[in-house]
Amino acid sequence: MLETLRDSLRQFIRYNREFRIATPKWPELAESMEDIVNFLASSPSDAKISSGKEEGLLSLAVEMGVSVWRLQRRLAIEGEVSEEKKRVLRDLESAWDTLRQGGIEVKDHTGQKYAGGMALRVIEFQPTPGLTREQITETIKPSIYHRDKLVQMGEVIVGVPEAATKADTPEHK
Repeated sequence: MLETLRDSLRQFIRYNREFRIATPKWPELAESMEDIVNFLASSPSDAKISSGKEEGLLSLAVEMGVSVWRLQRRLAIEGEVSEEKKRVLRDLESAWDTLRQGGIEVKDHTGQKYAGGMALRVIEFQPTPGLTREQITETIKPSIYHRDKLVQMGEVIVGVPEAATKADTPEHK
């Protein structure tokens, strides 16, 4: 509130009426998160999203899920953690809880065995030393579910055994 008043006053003092720009009104993050949670909690699992606002809220929840997932991966910390990082990790955990309460599940597939019929978009099959079977070596984008329904398909890189790729080349057949 104080910032809005300060910005409006600055515009009034510095610029002529023709050049004044109104301060944009940004929705509060807490209000937006509350809207998302209320929407996700109230919508039945088998109902289709009917309004543009509801569709936008689900889309926003999916994007927030991806962002929180990326933050968690970047902040994966081993060893001693500073007090500042502990606070950030608590805030991150709070965001995870909010998404879970709203029925959003973010699934990282890294390390899972790969099977051909999985609901995943494979970006690349990459020969990887030390593998004995096809395995997801990296998740580029996680799969996101809303009340057990897939709303975003995950994108992954699948590692394949090096011996299998060498045996499949024309030189070795």
